[in-house]
Amino acid sequence: MPDNENTKSQIKSRQRVAQHGEVFTNPREVNAMLDLVRDESFRLDSRFLEPACGDRYFLIEILRRKLPLLQT
Repeated sequence: MPDNENTKSQIKSRQRVAQHGEVFTNPREVNAMLDLVRDESFRLDSRFLEPACGDRYFLIEILRRKLPLLQT
């Protein structure tokens, strides 16, 4: 595995990757993925399944997108 800054933030340890397949998603990737379903991420009644949760980047970004809708 390359030892650069991007990889360090996504992988906590090689052992955890080998044992559990644990790899974290960077916020930039979360935004890119949510942009693919942009209409859903801004709809109040839409639902998302975030099976891994990890650092909660998906949940935080979804809430950040929906919160302004509740304030109007």
